[in-house]
Amino acid sequence: MQNVVFLIACLLFVLPVGAQADWKIRHPDLQKVGTGVLKVFFMDIYILTLHSKERDYQVSDHFALEFNYKKSVSKKTIIDASIDELSKAPSVGSVELKAWKKILEKGISDMQAGEKASVVFSKSGNVEFWSENRQPISFQDLKFAKNFAAIWLGPKTSYPKLRLALLGKNSQNNQ
Repeated sequence: MQNVVFLIACLLFVLPVGAQADWKIRHPDLQKVGTGVLKVFFMDIYILTLHSKERDYQVSDHFALEFNYKKSVSKKTIIDASIDELSKAPSVGSVELKAWKKILEKGISDMQAGEKASVVFSKSGNVEFWSENRQPISFQDLKFAKNFAAIWLGPKTSYPKLRLALLGKNSQNNQ
C-alpha cells in the first residue's frame, strides 16, 4: 500500500512538469538559438528562449518560444500586453484583434514565478500553446502567428535588445 501511495504522490508531482516538456518531445528537431530576459521597470518578468530548426533563425518554418516566468503574471495582464503589442502591427484591424483576443484567452493561463510556458509556431500558421498545468491548445491562423511571433522576433519589436539576444546575435545585459 505504501508503494501505491508513493507512486501516486510521485505522479502528481511530476505530471505538471512533464506536460510542459512534451513540446520538446513532439518537436525534437528544434534547437536552442538564443536566450534573453524581458524586463519591465528593472524587474525580470521572464526568461525567453528561442528554439528553431536552424541555428541561424530566419523566419524558420517552425520554431518555439519558451517562457520561464520569474514573476507571477495574471492571464489578463499577459493578454492585455499581447493585444497592445498586436495592435501596433501594420494592417491589423479591430475585428482581427477581437478574434486574436479569443485565441489568447483560450491559449494563455495565469503564470506563477518558476512556471514555464511555450508557444510553438509552424510555417503554415499553426500555433500551439503549452503550459505546465494543462494540455496544449492549438490554433490555425497564419496572420496571428506571424504578428504574435513578431512581438519578440520582428524587426520593429518594442524589445530590440531581447530580440538580438533571442537571435543569438548579442548577449543581453539590460532591456
